[in-house]
Amino acid sequence: MTDETPTATAAATPTSTPSAVYKPADATGPAQNVPVPVLPEVAKTETKEGLEAFARYWFQLLSYGYETGDTDRLSALSGPDCQFCKGLVENIEAAWSEGKWISGGQMETPAVTADAPAGGPTFVTLQVIQKELVIRDADGSPYQEPTAATNSGSRATATFDGSGWTITKLSLIR
Repeated sequence: MTDETPTATAAATPTSTPSAVYKPADATGPAQNVPVPVLPEVAKTETKEGLEAFARYWFQLLSYGYETGDTDRLSALSGPDCQFCKGLVENIEAAWSEGKWISGGQMETPAVTADAPAGGPTFVTLQVIQKELVIRDADGSPYQEPTAATNSGSRATATFDGSGWTITKLSLIR
């Protein structure tokens, strides 16, 4: 008769994996680990607060597009007739073609005000601050002259179709 004693096995100790650290783009390469914007819950509602949160989110996606070249989410939330939206997406895609990337260009929207008159179109007015933007060639050198930082106003028309908001028209306030 053998005496079999169960042997203890060492439990695997969970190790925490450090979160990837955001690194902005510069002359050495594109941005890394850019956080993907998250749609706030309130932005899913057909309310003044929902429209304001959605507009902020849309501009966060635009900023994300400048930093990553990824415009899929932005395009999905832009109406098919929004020519200014299409132009922004096309410019980002061109800036990220042939090994190029963008450094800078991040956007903030410190002031957002929605106006939803009964029976009329739904508008949102935004203050948009954008950092200097440099399109970089594959070797890191500037592809063209940098685009200066801006602090401007934008006005958007938006629609809510039950599944969420869409920007249907966008323009600069001059």
